[in-house]
Amino acid sequence: MTSTGSVAARGLPGLRTRVTTADLTRWAAVAGHDTAFHVDDEAAREMGFERSVVHGSWKAAVLLRMLGDWAGEDGVVERLSCQYRRPDLTEQELSFGGEVVSTRREADAQLAEVRVWVTGAEDEVSLQGDALVRFAASPGDETSGLPVAEVRRAVRLGEVAGRFTYRVEANDVDRFVEAVTGVRALPGQATLRVPPTFFAALDPVERRDLDLDDLLQHLPHPMVGGGNAFNEVDYERPIRVGDVITVATTYTDVFEKDGRAGRLLFRIRENELRDETGALVATSRCGHVLAFDLTSVDDERVGR
Repeated sequence: MTSTGSVAARGLPGLRTRVTTADLTRWAAVAGHDTAFHVDDEAAREMGFERSVVHGSWKAAVLLRMLGDWAGEDGVVERLSCQYRRPDLTEQELSFGGEVVSTRREADAQLAEVRVWVTGAEDEVSLQGDALVRFAASPGDETSGLPVAEVRRAVRLGEVAGRFTYRVEANDVDRFVEAVTGVRALPGQATLRVPPTFFAALDPVERRDLDLDDLLQHLPHPMVGGGNAFNEVDYERPIRVGDVITVATTYTDVFEKDGRAGRLLFRIRENELRDETGALVATSRCGHVLAFDLTSVDDERVGR
């Protein structure tokens, strides 16, 4: 069985092959893609090419075979997306390659993000893409990472974890604007507009009204970094002073991956903001990441 800890270190095999018109004719019959300039040199010359043009789908199929050979019996290719940058012609030698960009662990598996490519004439990249490969976890891997399963249970993954109601007051908006811009509202100056970024001030997690993963503060490994991974919001209408906003928070994903700072733990949450009538005002998505050094143990955390 594949050891998930070794996935990132395992090099993809790569391969080189020279494709012929006969290869493409067989592929056209299987894939139902028999456009003339792919299987007939004369038709290709009429299109301005010297010889038949290799199917992009044929190149993608070879990449899938390469990834499958690399994944072995305990791995499966879950996704492959390709961007075709330039045509390749028959009788050219094509090189197929890839590299692991990142890995992340789930409760029963490890996922590897893989960058793939094809190079043709003069080593120019004719296809680039990315793939997701899932490996089954080995028994020893269950304790080799962070307690992702426990965090998922703690944050009630996929369920509404909490609802909180806030009234948008003018002085709250003024303090938010001052914190962001450094500009203080003048005495008696009316707040005319709530900035689009104010949704962040209505996040129950950021306000410490919702804290479900305190267990992360008691791990034996030292925390070596952390912060927001991303913030985004879709507005149905602007937030206004005087609004009474109810925020429903749902954690949508928890996963870990390897990073330069250590083992990274990502927690993704979605906030649904509704006004007092129940109408949707906005939906925000936030990602937070913590980094842990799994190579050492914090004596204070384990009570030594």
